[in-house]
Amino acid sequence: MPGTKGTVSALHFDINRPIHLARRDAFFERAAELLYQPVAELDATARLEHVSRVLQLLSTAQQHATFATRSAQATGPEQDFLHFLRLVAGNLRSVHSMTQHQDHLEGENGFLCRFLHAPPEECALPAMHYRRRADDILQGIWHLLRLAHEPYRTLQQASQQALSPAEQERYRKAYQSFRQELQAAEAPQPAAPPT
Repeated sequence: MPGTKGTVSALHFDINRPIHLARRDAFFERAAELLYQPVAELDATARLEHVSRVLQLLSTAQQHATFATRSAQATGPEQDFLHFLRLVAGNLRSVHSMTQHQDHLEGENGFLCRFLHAPPEECALPAMHYRRRADDILQGIWHLLRLAHEPYRTLQQASQQALSPAEQERYRKAYQSFRQELQAAEAPQPAAPPT
């Protein structure tokens, strides 16, 4: 049937809207929690892992924010939040790049030092500059997240209130499930027993 695909897709986004909103919120909130964790004491490699994890979480939040905005019930503030997520993710990609450069300059095995045939002491200054740029960008992200707290909570409440009681229950259950899934994924794994 002509035009059926578009109708089915719109219906899909309407039916699954509570789930997309729940995943958007759970993953964004976990990303924000991780961004608030201090990273000053982490070396470049650990910082890269940390930023990569936050980027994964934001990517999932962004994907489901996009799906939620494809519903007929989507609002302007939801579109704005999606744009906000894209901006924060872009800033984090910059932090990742700066930290990666720092990592490639530091230490005896630093790729850039090795490639440039530069001694570690010559690589220390540019590595420090990359670290400072990454820290500056993180400070900006922290400030944005602080400012976004109230608008985000207002959006979250408005999105939930616009749902029917059955959809609100689906949202609540999905949100709790996603939060538990995230906690389980990040929990330290017990050591394997000796053989």
